[in-house]
Amino acid sequence: MKAKRNLMIGLVILLVILAAGVFAAKTISDKDAAASASADAAISLTSITASSEIESFGYTFEGDTLTFEQRQEVVEDESASDNTSEAASDSTSTAGSEETEPETETVWYLVEDPEYKLDQSTVNSMLTAFVNLKASRQLTETSEEYGLEEPTLTFWMTANGETTTWSCGATNDMTGTVYLQKQGEDTVYLVHTNKVTIFEKGRMELGDTSDATGDIASSEEVTSEVTSSETAASEAVSSEADSAE
Repeated sequence: MKAKRNLMIGLVILLVILAAGVFAAKTISDKDAAASASADAAISLTSITASSEIESFGYTFEGDTLTFEQRQEVVEDESASDNTSEAASDSTSTAGSEETEPETETVWYLVEDPEYKLDQSTVNSMLTAFVNLKASRQLTETSEEYGLEEPTLTFWMTANGETTTWSCGATNDMTGTVYLQKQGEDTVYLVHTNKVTIFEKGRMELGDTSDATGDIASSEEVTSEVTSSETAASEAVSSEADSAE
């Protein structure tokens, strides 16, 4: 009788353990489903799927407006200078041959300052930001607290012939989000700040600071070059003065 009772107790304990395991598995499954649903619920704010669809873009930040467009530029060939003499000696024999067109590449430039050399990697990060522009939440009501009447940042893009503009309002520090509104719509979205901070850059932060070798030119190198130039100029003036005497 006692053995039978112990067996029953053992079976009950086993059932409790099995029930606890099933409950834990269901809880984990529910959490995974909720996380998946949350990810799927992200609201895409653009219809583009690749940055190559963007024809031009721009933004206004802290009163400055920067507009970016594309153009074709000849790819610089570092070996061109080394081959100059060889090309000259062979010019007679190749005069009748067909000239090869120089290799070109698509680069982005500033409309406001076309000669300013941009860091193309930074521009590519901006293009990617447009593709990945998603909202975590959609608000149906508007409020002055959203700060959209005086936007802190406005950015736009033209893709497939259509221009879309967004305005950023106040930042919610508690959630790390910013209020965003598409021009021409009343709907307000909550977007994580890291989706738009790439556009909070001034012109000087967009420049290509690499030298001819592709290395980043340090401030010490720049200072050294300036000092050398000033010294050379000073020596030249002194030499002219001595000659005059």
